[in-house]
Amino acid sequence: MIKFIRIVFVYCISFSALHAQNSVSLSKCLKIALENNYSLQIVKNENEIANNNYTKGNAGLLPKVDASAGYSGSVRNNNSTDFSDNTTKTNGQLANAGSAGVNASWDIFSGHKAQTKYAQLQELKEISDLNTRFEIENLIVNVAAEYFYLIQQARHKDNLEFILSISKERVRIARINLELGSRSKLELLQAQVDFNSDSSALVRQQQQILASEIRLKTLMGELKHAHIVPDSSVNLLPELAYSSLLEKTLNENTQLLIATKQVNLSEYDLRIIRANSYPYLKLSSGYNYNFNFYNKGVTKRSNNNGLDYGLTFGVPIFDGGNRRREIKNAQIAVKNRELAQLEAQLDVEAKLQEIYSSYSNYLVLIAMERQNLKTAHENFEAASMRYRLGELAGIDMREAQNSLQDAEKRLLDVEYNAKIDEISLMMLSGNIMEYL
Repeated sequence: MIKFIRIVFVYCISFSALHAQNSVSLSKCLKIALENNYSLQIVKNENEIANNNYTKGNAGLLPKVDASAGYSGSVRNNNSTDFSDNTTKTNGQLANAGSAGVNASWDIFSGHKAQTKYAQLQELKEISDLNTRFEIENLIVNVAAEYFYLIQQARHKDNLEFILSISKERVRIARINLELGSRSKLELLQAQVDFNSDSSALVRQQQQILASEIRLKTLMGELKHAHIVPDSSVNLLPELAYSSLLEKTLNENTQLLIATKQVNLSEYDLRIIRANSYPYLKLSSGYNYNFNFYNKGVTKRSNNNGLDYGLTFGVPIFDGGNRRREIKNAQIAVKNRELAQLEAQLDVEAKLQEIYSSYSNYLVLIAMERQNLKTAHENFEAASMRYRLGELAGIDMREAQNSLQDAEKRLLDVEYNAKIDEISLMMLSGNIMEYL
């Protein structure tokens, strides 16, 4: 029994020391992922494009100015006859012409179309910002979920190592008892089978940890990152209140914010289409210079320059009913976006209720499983004492081992599942950034 206690003590001390020295926090993993994740970098680049597009010039609020210049030449043979039948021939006439100018145009009024387009570009920019935020939130969720899964698997491996050490001690005791003649060889063989089974389970568990670590490194964008040792436990935040979560979800949920922006975007589309029915006023102006040069003929050279300007006023009268059709379709599009927004809100609220119910149940299960684990430990200690005294068969000792292992695994599972629900609730309520 003393050796069993020593094994447990050494195991706990070494486990704590290892994690104290080498553990990598979730916050550090998240910061690396936010810097290196390729999918996030692509979304950020797309967001930069949307920000670049948000300009008054792209909306048509500013005038357009063009500068142009040109040069051309020609060689002609001319024959002309007047009414007196006098013929004039000019062969090899060389003509050169050039021009240069600056021209400007500006839509002074177009039914507020440019102003609406500018507001629409702002909505597109904000939607892009929200899409980037949503991608960041999803990355945090994925990294956090994999990080806590790695903790779960690492702790399960530690439990398996502890169980393996017990099985190894059972083999030692069974061998001694066989040599003393107090137990049969069957006891030793069964202990050896259990030891081999536990060894195999430990090898498989090590592969699970390696696979999880690779997935985490992939999300972090650094496969060559040093070996990741996560924190030693899955720590839950203070119990979340449903009323607070619901209020934050309705106000801060990224998907709902995007759905609202989509409604605004479709309303701007409708306003732009309606603007096509308004009168319009356009201003144009330019300064141009032209010159011509001839090697033969009456004129040797000529040039002119001057200012051109104009003001155009127009009123759309009839276009075959297309504007009316476009307005009706745009109104339907607005209605569809509003329905999509309501559907998104319903889905998010339903998901919040479902996950919160699961989260609450797991909190209850954690308390139950912790009590079960305490009972399993007491049962295991009593069984260990009886086994060393020869009062308990090996198969019964193995049953106590399995009960302890199952209790530990159940607790790990419910703690992990509660943490995943917690992460999902933080995501829905727009608070996932707190993990940073």
